[in-house]
Amino acid sequence: MMLNTKRFAVHTLLLVLLVVLIYVPSFALISFTGKATEQTTFSETAKVGSVPVSGMSRKEAESAVQKAITEWSKKTPLTTGTGEETLPVPTELVTFDSEESVKKASLKTGGDLILSIDDEMLQSFLSTQPVSYSQEQTEAFKTWLTNTSKTLAEGNFDPSQTSESSAEGEVVSSITFSTRSAAEEQMITGMANVEIKPDQLMNVKTYGMDPIAASYVGSKLYELFAKTPFEIVERMPHATLPDDITLGYDVKIDEKTDFAVRNTQASVYRLVATQEGSDVTIELRGAPIKEAVTVVMEGEKTIPFRTITRYSATLSAGTTNDTQAGEEGKSIEVYRVMKTAKGEKKKLLSLDFYAAVPAVITKSSQEEQAPVVVPPTEETPSEDGTDSETPDESNPEDSQTDGTVETPDSPTSPDSPESPTVPDEDNQGDPASPVDDESTGKAVG
Repeated sequence: MMLNTKRFAVHTLLLVLLVVLIYVPSFALISFTGKATEQTTFSETAKVGSVPVSGMSRKEAESAVQKAITEWSKKTPLTTGTGEETLPVPTELVTFDSEESVKKASLKTGGDLILSIDDEMLQSFLSTQPVSYSQEQTEAFKTWLTNTSKTLAEGNFDPSQTSESSAEGEVVSSITFSTRSAAEEQMITGMANVEIKPDQLMNVKTYGMDPIAASYVGSKLYELFAKTPFEIVERMPHATLPDDITLGYDVKIDEKTDFAVRNTQASVYRLVATQEGSDVTIELRGAPIKEAVTVVMEGEKTIPFRTITRYSATLSAGTTNDTQAGEEGKSIEVYRVMKTAKGEKKKLLSLDFYAAVPAVITKSSQEEQAPVVVPPTEETPSEDGTDSETPDESNPEDSQTDGTVETPDSPTSPDSPESPTVPDEDNQGDPASPVDDESTGKAVG
């Protein structure tokens, strides 16, 4: 049987046309049906971040998300700190992109809020905190801020809870000395393991009230904390430098004064004191301090004392008494030097001045009297014309010259007093007396 080629070609063409007529309309119908049923709103469970957007279009969802971000920012929901000592975290550190967040969100499930953290502003904020953040704590804070902001939640970041600060840590400062009394040993026992949290105060009076012991231990703690970034909150020196106290580290503690420091770091530190007999070692342990801290003593001076002379009538004439010994005064400046990546920072910790104690000399205010010279006793003649006293043996020249004894002269009789002289007769007479040959007349009465 011969195949009709022309007929076969016609039949094949008809078959192809039939297939096209059937399937092309079908695909068009399917495509139209898909477009007609495409989802244009978010599902009932969809959220962008923590903002529900159920049944909303993308434009409506964008407005809802922006409104939620604004309300969250006004609450000041974020804080940082330890315990009740917390500070607000400015929400300006976080920048949200609500448009991009809604655009990339799934209509069925939603999506996360897209945001960014301003690193420069973040570093500036942390630098103003009362505690200093380490690099690890800074990164932990940034991670916490990002995660908390994505859900528009409230929360507090406690830097002391990071893995670094929770560890026992290394020794960042230490001091070794010897105790002198039982009161000092009792204070050291109380400091066996003292926890100092971020921004927390530690004072010496908590561990003992004996003024001498507390002042001595406080002086050693001052030397310990001077080599750290801890803030010296309270410290008072003595008027005179006590024995066994290093110049520049003097601390006076009594009923009115104390020694106190504040932990300026964002980590927990521990004060660990160990004793072996009278030998004591106190260590400050915790996270490594990023700044290199040293103490520099400058301007040490010696002040000469003066001498004061006083006078007293109670001392014998010509005597002198050393009432008070003089003592030279001293002064010194103590600086804390902190070296960071930005350079060296020098801060004056204290300027101690001890006035010189004057020497006091007391002299007698009585005048010295001239020596009294007693003359030889006068010779008194006796009745028989001889001297009743023996010659003075102390002067041999008076008693004996050439081997003979001189006989004293006989006393002479005193001269008789002369008779009073009669005054010359006055020729004129007494003016009140009558003149010769002049009658006086009769007597009156």
